[in-house]
Amino acid sequence: MSLLSPAEGWYDKKVSKDEKMWMLIALILCLSMFVWMILWHVYGKQNPSSTTYRTSTAEFSTLTEAYIKKNQIGSDNGIPIVRPKPNSDVFLMAEMWRWSPGLILEKDQKYKFHISSRDIVHGFSLQPVNMNFQVYPGYDYVLEFTPTELGEYKLLCNEFCGIGHHTMIGKIVVIEKDEDLKKYGYEGFKKEPDPVPAAGVVANLTEEQKASSGEQLYTLKGCAACHKVDGTNVLAPSWKGLFGKEEKVTENGKEMSVKVDEAYMIESIKNPKQKVTVGYEKTPMPVFPLKDDEIDHIIAYIKSLSK
Repeated sequence: MSLLSPAEGWYDKKVSKDEKMWMLIALILCLSMFVWMILWHVYGKQNPSSTTYRTSTAEFSTLTEAYIKKNQIGSDNGIPIVRPKPNSDVFLMAEMWRWSPGLILEKDQKYKFHISSRDIVHGFSLQPVNMNFQVYPGYDYVLEFTPTELGEYKLLCNEFCGIGHHTMIGKIVVIEKDEDLKKYGYEGFKKEPDPVPAAGVVANLTEEQKASSGEQLYTLKGCAACHKVDGTNVLAPSWKGLFGKEEKVTENGKEMSVKVDEAYMIESIKNPKQKVTVGYEKTPMPVFPLKDDEIDHIIAYIKSLSK
């Protein structure tokens, strides 16, 4: 905006030749970019599919968990790793603060990605190819995906999603043959793990079997996004050495000390806002729809990490 009013009669003055030339160049550039944008969309083969379905977070979570159980070949730092068959559907869930599962894909093979969010808006950013788009809860985004280059690709969230946003990094590995798995530390990832016992099914499981089931639930339900099992405390207390420990918590604004036993863990899972561990008040823990036997198996897994 000009500080002074233009001189009277400026509108009737003729435009100089050099100004006309720059206006014409700018117009040509704008029109060229407009036409090129259309051509790139049609022939560039770099545009995400426009196929989108309405869904619910519960429905998509159920489909994703079933998909992981069927295709999982291992886990990497609490994230399930799957190796889907070529020309198959792939389910990928975004949630605070992780992408699940990690994917092992084959070069030059087609896959149909189904992507959704469990909680809030996240940004799908595949690096270093710089493929970006937003992922909203309640929608199933379908992408036709054909990896053409071997290597390891990082999946970042480029939409700020809270205190753990910087830790939300997924992984997609593209291989050509089984021997390539060794390059990424996945050489032992060839056999599917024992299936998690179906919820509600009464079985005489040993504590070791319960702990194994709990470990799989730990990866499937997203616990690994905050609770680490290597002793590090970043977004939430680590589960390593947690059982039997004295923890300081706040309840109704008052600080107190509690012993981490089965009763405390059941309460923390069912009502995580009742007692909040001191130092982690800014990390919201969601209420997971877990059945009693699933909670029992997760507790068995936590106990096994404290031995």
